[in-house]
Formats: sequence, C-alpha cells, structure tokens
Amino acid sequence: MKEMKTSLVSIMMPAYNAERYIALAIESVLAQSYPEWELVVVNDGSSDATAEIVAGYSDPRIKLIHQENSGEATARNTALDHMQGELVAFLDADDQYFPGHLELTVGYLNKHPDKGGVYTDGYHYDQNGRLMKSLSSRRRGPYEGWVFEQVVRASDVFGPPVCLVLRHRPIDEHELRFDRRIVIGPDWDFTTRYAQYAEFGYLDEFTCLYRVHPTNISFRTNKSKKLESLALCREKTVQLPGFTRLSLETRQYVFYDLLIDLLAGRPERQVEITQLPQFLALPVEQRAILFRLMASQAILQRTDKHYPIEWLCQSLELNPLDWRAASLYRMYRLSPELCRVALRIKGLMELKRSSSLPFGDLK
Repeated sequence: MKEMKTSLVSIMMPAYNAERYIALAIESVLAQSYPEWELVVVNDGSSDATAEIVAGYSDPRIKLIHQENSGEATARNTALDHMQGELVAFLDADDQYFPGHLELTVGYLNKHPDKGGVYTDGYHYDQNGRLMKSLSSRRRGPYEGWVFEQVVRASDVFGPPVCLVLRHRPIDEHELRFDRRIVIGPDWDFTTRYAQYAEFGYLDEFTCLYRVHPTNISFRTNKSKKLESLALCREKTVQLPGFTRLSLETRQYVFYDLLIDLLAGRPERQVEITQLPQFLALPVEQRAILFRLMASQAILQRTDKHYPIEWLCQSLELNPLDWRAASLYRMYRLSPELCRVALRIKGLMELKRSSSLPFGDLK
C-alpha cells in the first residue's frame, strides 16, 4: 500500500473533449479556501483543445496525464493510480466547486475520524450556468452512518460524485476500482462497494455545481447500453459480501429491479440470476412472485414459450396456492394471445394508479 500525504486532497478529473467548460472547473479548484490539494486531470484521448487548456495552467498542484480514449471508468482508475492524498475528491470537467467545498469537507473528516466519507448538497445548473434544482431535491435521505443499504437501493443517496470526499485508505485496503465495463453508473458501483466498509457523514451545505447539458454521457448513451450497465451494477452488488447483511425488503427490491426492470427480454441472463445463492436465499413466496412476474413480462414480449411456462411452473411449485400464477398458466396454455390482452389491460389499470416517475421533474 503506497504512503499517502496527510491532509492532502487529491481531486480526480476525467476529461474528454471538455474544452468548453474545463477552465471554469479548474478555476473553481484554484479558488478553494483550503490550499492542500492536487488536481489530477486525465485527458482521455480528447481531440479538441482540452489538453492545451489544462497545460496553460502553471500551478504545480495541477497534474495532466494523457491516455488513449478508454472511457470514464478507466480515466478514473488512472487518476487513482497517480493520487498522493489521504483524501479523494471528484470533479468532472464540466462541474464546479464553491470556494469552501474542500475546507468544509476536510474539516468535517478531521473532526470525525470514524467516518470514511462525507457528502454535501449543491445545485444542478445548465449549459449556460443557470442554477436549477438542488441535488437534495432528487435524493432520498439525507442518510448518515452505514449507508450501504440505502446506496444499494438506488444511486440517489449521493447523486453525482462531485459532492463526495472519501478517505483513500479503504480504496487501497479493499482494492476498489472503477469497472470499465460500466458506461452508465461506474461511480454508483464504486461508491456502493466503498459503502460496505465505511460510514458517511452529511453536511447540509451547498458546496458544488453539477452541470446538466446535452453532451452528458447519460444523455448520449442509448437505452440498451444504459440497461446493460445498470444490470451489471446490480449483479455485482448481489454478489458482494455485504449483500447478505441487508434487510429482506432491500434484497427483494434489488432482485425485482434486476429481473423485471433491467433484464427484461434477456431470459438466459434471468435464468442465471435465479440460480444464484442470494436469490435462493429469498423466502419461497417472494421467489414465486418474481417467477410469476418474469413469466408475465415474457408473455407480453412474446418470448420463447419455454420460458413463461417454465417460470410459471416454478412459481406454482414454490407456492401452489398462488391463484394468479395458476390462472395465468391455464390462460396461457389455452390462448397466448388472450393472455397477452388480459395482461395489457391489467398493466394499463396499474399504470393509471401509479405515481409519476421520481426523477422526471428536472427540466
């Protein structure tokens, strides 16, 4: 384990074709009231003036590292490899800190040696610098202490990592890295694994800005890749040692999200998940419900008949008294098309009763 410099904050900044905003991001670091920092900028194969802009700064605390275009996760790992500070902060090339961000977060961690990380509030802002909603308006919580359970449920505990400062030691001790296979959510995957081993504090202070614009990777990535990345996040989480410590409700929620929402239309992967020991550890009633829901979805999507029949049989084997599974099985064997019509009607009725999407309000 390499020796880290006490009180030094290492700020990682992956940068790809970031010429429009990167100077503002760097200036926000230079304006920090806390002076003990290093900024590790990883130029991820940019084809614009990103590298020239960064190289124009003479402050020795700014380090510029070049790599071939390899994606966000690899750039973050490159930054980790070159960091020397005992603390790790995050600043993307299109975001900004307020001047007191590092002073507040470092001060908190100095006063709370039992905490492995701290996060703050901030604002979303648009491509023209106009302030939008607060980060906290799109979060659950705030949560403090052992937040692993809440982070597993969804990525909205911290939101964008610009608000986070972590201790470096757990990263080294547990060999934590960003997964290059994950296009959307590598930071969620990383902080989920980090949260197994560390407790968090929260500061109710606005210390940063997260920019929302059409070139954000979340806007540029197609739906299929998003689902694949999020499914991989879920699959990895299920197999973490800390997963067995979670409440039954959270474990059920994770498997529902993975099997029903993220892996829809991918029956081979769904079968693999249902064979995991963590799935088999769920109560039989819950496994029966998940098999029935998987079958309903497969019927609507006209998946190979083998799968919905097999899943309905497994559902009934686990819970012979489930009249919904029994009715669905009989109807599907009698008339797959009639079954699909009934499921569509049921789905429309449920949709009318459901509330709006939790994060569809950021405009």
